[in-house]
Amino acid sequence: MIQIKLKNPDLFIANFNMKILQMARWFFPHVGGATIRVYNIAKYLTEFGYEVHLLTHNPKSIEQCNLNEEAPLYEKHPDGFYVYRLPYYDLPAGKNIFNWAASIPVMAKKAIEIINENDIDIILSHNPPYLVGTASLIASRRTKKPMVINVHDVWGAEHYGFVKYRIGDFLQKFCVNRTKNFVTASEGLKKIFSQELNVKQDNIFVAPNAINLEHFKIDNDKFDSVIKKYEKLGIKKGVDYIFFVGIMRKWAGINFLIESFAKIINENKNLRFNKDNLKLLLVGGGGDKPEFEKLASDLKISDKVIFTDSVPYEDVPYLISIATVTCAPFPSSRVTDNEKLMSPHKVLEYLAMGKPTVASAVGGMENYIKDNETGILFEPDNLDELTEKIIYLLENPKIRNKISENAYKYIRSGGFEWKNSVKIVESILLKTVAESKNE
Repeated sequence: MIQIKLKNPDLFIANFNMKILQMARWFFPHVGGATIRVYNIAKYLTEFGYEVHLLTHNPKSIEQCNLNEEAPLYEKHPDGFYVYRLPYYDLPAGKNIFNWAASIPVMAKKAIEIINENDIDIILSHNPPYLVGTASLIASRRTKKPMVINVHDVWGAEHYGFVKYRIGDFLQKFCVNRTKNFVTASEGLKKIFSQELNVKQDNIFVAPNAINLEHFKIDNDKFDSVIKKYEKLGIKKGVDYIFFVGIMRKWAGINFLIESFAKIINENKNLRFNKDNLKLLLVGGGGDKPEFEKLASDLKISDKVIFTDSVPYEDVPYLISIATVTCAPFPSSRVTDNEKLMSPHKVLEYLAMGKPTVASAVGGMENYIKDNETGILFEPDNLDELTEKIIYLLENPKIRNKISENAYKYIRSGGFEWKNSVKIVESILLKTVAESKNE
């Protein structure tokens, strides 16, 4: 346990056995950046000695999940925390209409039940603060328990359509205006959150995304059996894969990567590698996947592009391990252009597996990719440069190997592990509980 001493000398918490309710939209079996952050915070808070409960949406109500995938409504996770999932209502009108709109009162009611039954001390609300944030706020007000919002991103999901976008924007502002302390993943996100939502910077604390290095190790005894699971998709050893892992959304730059791959296959003639042995492997699920499949078909490269759905998180290191070049092609946007915003899990995972990575030089990427040392940077939205950088690595195995070695060492040099980031979250939770007891 840690000790927190506030400005008020009479207020002091020592060795406080805090009970925490995390509330989140995303958790396993969904695999993505938000899930990884939620999971590691729960894992390490539990490891620090706290009792952690996690309430999350049903995976069937989330478009990034496989609708046929079942998940228990209650379970004790192997890492020691308790997981509760909301029920799923399969209505004829559409899979997400009720679950999106009605999740607020349903989640708030369940949260109040968990808080009262387990004597919870504080709520940690995850994701952009709209659906989950509103449910968390209701539960906080009804039970008089303090709340901290962990901001993965500001609400800007225009792909949901005008109505959902406006509702989400309203709910985000409603929650933020009624919450005191916040945690974000980057300095850039802190800046945007402060400016757009008028939050004092002193109340926003940065706990960067990180990596669990123990997870990103290969068990040679399991390797063949894991890869064999994906043979029906055409995934096998001995192929040169250009690789991406993450949610299948346009804001991740996947369409850009597909177009770049098509240029390599269709337009470049005299290359110092075997194009016949080259494939594009895109790992993950998401709502834009059908558009990407159509794009690959239109570019006449469908036979060279492999799409998976969302895969178990424990399989991700094994799939990364067979990649020749890994990619993070984020496009230029309001979010990515902001200084020091990005804190992408996929890049940390690529580096942890010692893979040569080509990444767009968006805000914050320089914290992880040192150009021509731990990876290769290219100008966002520059298709020719992305293509050129990928070809450069494919044609130069010695340079690939050197960058791989540098990346592997760099990510293990210290400061990138989840335990360090969750210590920051822990301190803010204790601070917030202490402040609430002093009010």
